[in-house]
Amino acid sequence: MPKPEQARLRFMAVFFGANDACLPGSATGQHIPLNDYKKNLRDILEHSSVVTQKPRLILLTPPPVNEYQMEKAELERGYKDPLRSAEHTKQYADACRQVGVDVGITVLDVWSIFMAKAGWKEGEPLIGSKKVARNEVLEKLLNDGLHFRPDAYRLLYDSMMDLIQKEWPDQAPNNLRFIFRSWPEAPK
Repeated sequence: MPKPEQARLRFMAVFFGANDACLPGSATGQHIPLNDYKKNLRDILEHSSVVTQKPRLILLTPPPVNEYQMEKAELERGYKDPLRSAEHTKQYADACRQVGVDVGITVLDVWSIFMAKAGWKEGEPLIGSKKVARNEVLEKLLNDGLHFRPDAYRLLYDSMMDLIQKEWPDQAPNNLRFIFRSWPEAPK
């Protein structure tokens, strides 16, 4: 087993944007302007503490939102005006994707993965927007229009494992050695 001073960060996933993508002036005060969001992502990815570790970086886009579910949840929490929109959140997912390209970082496009699962195709009106009919698949992925249900976590996990297998096959779980013996081999 490596000593703590020898330990090294193998992977780092950066998953920001869902709260940053709140609408400007929304009641939560969480909105971050798009250019600041992009700068913040770059600052995190290029921070000396990150660079020193030399991890395999994975930038995750914010997921889509479902305005139908959010409206109900927001009203229950006392918010009368929308906090997020499908269109606005897409801008943050697009920006995140672009930062990954600009910085040369692998991107797990959570937004596109979820939207593809829900049946959306580029150029169509956005699933999750109140400008189109409700989408049962997206509703099964999101609990309140923003936070994940178990199926969404499974989709995220499977997508992450697929990405690791594709980008860093030597790091796929089946290709890593155990530090400690597995339970059938452990002393009894």
